[in-house]
This record gives sequence, C-alpha cells and structure tokens, in this order.
Amino acid sequence: MKEIKIFSFKQQPGPYETWSLCSELIMDGKRTGKYVPGFVIGAQYAYKDLYLIVTSWDCPYEESQEFILLAKDLTVLCKKHIGHIYSTVILESHEAVAEDQVLFHCNNDVDILVTAKSGLLHSSPPFFTTKKVKRELLSVT
Repeated sequence: MKEIKIFSFKQQPGPYETWSLCSELIMDGKRTGKYVPGFVIGAQYAYKDLYLIVTSWDCPYEESQEFILLAKDLTVLCKKHIGHIYSTVILESHEAVAEDQVLFHCNNDVDILVTAKSGLLHSSPPFFTTKKVKRELLSVT
C-alpha cells in the first residue's frame, strides 16, 4: 500500500458535544458529499482502486480507531471498529509492510495488521481483514 495525503475532514460547526459521529470527506481540497465515522484522520493509504483510511474521535480516555475501506468513488465498502468503552486504543504510528498490508502500531504494545484485497474472483467485492498482534519485547545482551 502507498501512504497518501489527499483526504481531510470538513470542520463541523458548534461545540464538540453536538457534532455528528460522521464527518464529510474532503478530497484534494474539494468537498465530496461522502461521510465516514470519525473526527480525525490518523492514516490514509491507496491500494489499486481502493483507499484505506483510519479515523478516530479525539476522545481522551476512550479513544478508538475506525478502519474504513473505500472504493475509488468513495463508497464505503467495509469498516472495522477497534476499541471499547472505557478502553483506549491510540494509533501511535504505521507503516506499509507489503503491497496489500499496513501495520498499525497502537498503545499497550498492540499492533494491528490490515490486509486489503480487491477480491480473488472477478465478482468478489473488495474486503479487508484486521489482525491484532501482540508486540514481543526483545532483550539484547
């Protein structure tokens, strides 16, 4: 996957407590009329004719991440929510590790490996999978 920087969110009006849980996607500085969950975009990648964006709500102590796979026309193909109430999942960093994979490093030594596929069969819809991977601490002696 290739990291990109083409998406942003349209700022929502009013106080934070009144905002809709979905924000309008801005692509290359232009409004799209497409809405996805979240207030903050933490990462964005392109793979073939797909986009993967990771969003959050900027909510201290209860932060979670939303992994969203978009078609070229910005239709949401699938999404995966990572996090629980009273449990924080903070995206710390990320890196492409294969043509169709990105490794997301989160707090609490948890990594999330996301694999995007454009379908094995011509009629198969695109999908993606996530896998939590516990980080191993290595000691060097």
